[in-house]
Amino acid sequence: MAESGRLGTPPSSSGPCGMTQPAHRMPRRRVCNSDPRPPRPPLTPMAQSKSQPKHKAATEVTIVHEEKSAFATFVGTYWVHMAIAATVVGAVVIINDSRAKQVVEDRRMEWDILVRAAAEGDADALMKVSRAELANTGIEGWAALAAVSPFLAERDYSGALEAVGAIEASSTPLLTDLSLPIGKEGAETTIANALKAGLASQQAQDLALGSIFENAMPPEGSPVVEMDVDLGGRTLTIALALYAEQAPLHVENFLKLVGEGYYDGTKFHRIIEGFMIQGGDPNTKDPAKGIETWGQGGPEYKIEPETGDLVHARYVLSAAKGNEPQSSGSQFFITTGTPHHLDGIHTVFGAVIEGHAAVDELNSVSIRPTQGQQRDVPEAPVPAITSARVR
Repeated sequence: MAESGRLGTPPSSSGPCGMTQPAHRMPRRRVCNSDPRPPRPPLTPMAQSKSQPKHKAATEVTIVHEEKSAFATFVGTYWVHMAIAATVVGAVVIINDSRAKQVVEDRRMEWDILVRAAAEGDADALMKVSRAELANTGIEGWAALAAVSPFLAERDYSGALEAVGAIEASSTPLLTDLSLPIGKEGAETTIANALKAGLASQQAQDLALGSIFENAMPPEGSPVVEMDVDLGGRTLTIALALYAEQAPLHVENFLKLVGEGYYDGTKFHRIIEGFMIQGGDPNTKDPAKGIETWGQGGPEYKIEPETGDLVHARYVLSAAKGNEPQSSGSQFFITTGTPHHLDGIHTVFGAVIEGHAAVDELNSVSIRPTQGQQRDVPEAPVPAITSARVR
């Protein structure tokens, strides 16, 4: 088989990129650069330092815990306590706010009570709310003040003075402590003291003028009614002559009830010294009806007024009544003072002709303490009519 070269001469071979390499040499690796651009020069150490980052030696890191401030320490320690305290404070604020609103609402309701009672113009009702619903509210004094005027309108000086006493005992400093130039000749005094002075002056004036206004006695032949009154086991007798011409309806009704025994056993249930003694209520002789009903009883009818020219001089017989114009069907009173403010309002239909001393004795009996609307009620034994008859 033919050989391609001479003996001992290794055959040539083609190297990379078409270059012929001698056969006896070890082949070298050559890099062919097919890129026509000239090769980039080898990187110098300077170039290497610019293109490649140098790695520094590892730095030891020490973790330092941040030191807390005193406030932060306090908060961290007591935050639970502070949260509880904040909750409690918030609850207290809410409760106090609710209470404040309730106080305002209560005060509004209290003034409403006073306004309603004052609108009725009933002195007894005003005194009742002063002692009950409005007691210790600071408004009770105003209720008592409102009661003075209706008491004075009836010349009920006992009731008016009682109202002034309630003012003085109240927790209403504007009425009890504040001095104003309202006294005599502009002297400074409290409203309560000014009221007392004014009441005393008015009462004295009424007594002085009382003798000027008198009625002629009923004429001879007028009907006369006698009443026996038991006072602690003693019998007092009063004789009443009736004005049949001036008040025929009242006289006729009174005589009818006397003839029926209607008044027997009834009591003088209301007595105001220096003003009047009042009786004729059938509730006062019924044991099943309590004292709280006294003054509310009577027949199921009323009598039209017959005021005429008769006036409320001392020792006259007059018809009791409520706020309506008509007289009560049975209740009456005998004056022990001169309440001329009742002239033209209540009907005078008789006069005491005997037993003036008995009337005076009844006028001065002891009165029990006021209880609710029950006031001016005599102490037991309450004077009672044992017999009423036509003479």
